[in-house]
Amino acid sequence: MSHEHMRGASDMTDKRINSPLADDDGDAIKRITPARFAELDKSTVTLLDLREPDEVLVHGLDGAINIPFNQIGTRLSQVPNDKPVVVFCRVGDWSEQVTEILADRGYDAINLDGGFQAYREYLASLPQQRENDVDDGDARPEKQARGSAATLSIPAAAQQISLRGPEHESKSTGAADSAASHGSNGDTDGAQPHAVFVDAKGLKCPGPIVKIADTLRPLPIGTRLTAEATEDAFLSDIAVWCERTGNHLVSLERDENGVIHVVIDKTAHMPAPGAPAAAPQQTGFNPDGGDVRHDKTFVVFSGDLDKTIAVFIMANGAAAMGRKVTIFFTFWGLNILRKPKRVRVRKTLIERMFGMMMPRGTRKLGLSRMNMGGIGAKMIRWIMKSKNVESLESLMRQATDHGVRLVACQMSMDIMGIHQEELIDGVELGGVSTFLGSGETSDMSLFV
Repeated sequence: MSHEHMRGASDMTDKRINSPLADDDGDAIKRITPARFAELDKSTVTLLDLREPDEVLVHGLDGAINIPFNQIGTRLSQVPNDKPVVVFCRVGDWSEQVTEILADRGYDAINLDGGFQAYREYLASLPQQRENDVDDGDARPEKQARGSAATLSIPAAAQQISLRGPEHESKSTGAADSAASHGSNGDTDGAQPHAVFVDAKGLKCPGPIVKIADTLRPLPIGTRLTAEATEDAFLSDIAVWCERTGNHLVSLERDENGVIHVVIDKTAHMPAPGAPAAAPQQTGFNPDGGDVRHDKTFVVFSGDLDKTIAVFIMANGAAAMGRKVTIFFTFWGLNILRKPKRVRVRKTLIERMFGMMMPRGTRKLGLSRMNMGGIGAKMIRWIMKSKNVESLESLMRQATDHGVRLVACQMSMDIMGIHQEELIDGVELGGVSTFLGSGETSDMSLFV
């Protein structure tokens, strides 16, 4: 490996990303952020793509070597070691493990934090850059030479959200600019309506609902949304979502290929997820009498992986419906909120013993059934990955991004010897009154 390549990779990588949900057990794998990856000269590194071939076919990255995660053990020799290797998967969890394996075998391995999904989201946040990076079939050398970001082998519409004008002839960028002009809440009455398309095919619950809600929220009243999905549960979920959010379901059908097509007219204001609950006199009207409060509260007592995944799937679904969601963690559930890396704090002997016996962070959680010494948890993660279901870490990031409150029980922390410094960022401390206050404004409270 040349000194120039080593220096280039060193300049573009971080030894550690300060993410509370990162898998960090004290190892020192190299990491690179999506922003720095976009700037990286891809000719100086080897790109290793761990996603499944069907994902790569739809959303590929030119020049990358595709070895699916479940084949890496038998095909590791196919990865050249003459240059630094940037490893990525869909959301960055499997790539961390492979990066560590490669590093142990002498490779200069670097993990792309957040995976390909985070990279696409970063490019989408830079409209001018995205135009350059998206492969639209133009193979002219002068275009290929622009910028240093690798070419995404996807059409512009594959950015999941495609905006078009009323006559469906406007360019997506022009419509997007028009939508942005309505402000952050997008509910400016009297604004020119738009048509918007969401491709949710392949996404699993709560992905389709969350994507539709996020797409429609900033757009004006009168916007017509057309979406396609493939998950069977979407037929029921989208009908309920429209009913509960006050938007009009124009049509809902499944074609002969199993693709579900839905048309929705935005007919109601959609507050940002996690927005403060309205005062009682401002709550929705209940035809049976009284006020309606639709907050959701979860109490997570268990520290099991499968139960935690279920909680965050429901929480994200509720946030997508514009509900205020609070998750109250107590006793064994506090381990979900622990940082994966050991934090040096002054503790008593008993507190240290508790800390050693309990799982530290989401990566150490076991299953409530068939855990088999941790093998079951690894299997369920692999199955989720193969079925295109978001990982627990991704679901947690999605929840906090949508305003879901994470509250740790102070009394349980004291009993179990867990200090606030050991918790991931963004967690509030609370007690029984915090829980009861949330529960009294909720129409659903679940104890898990």
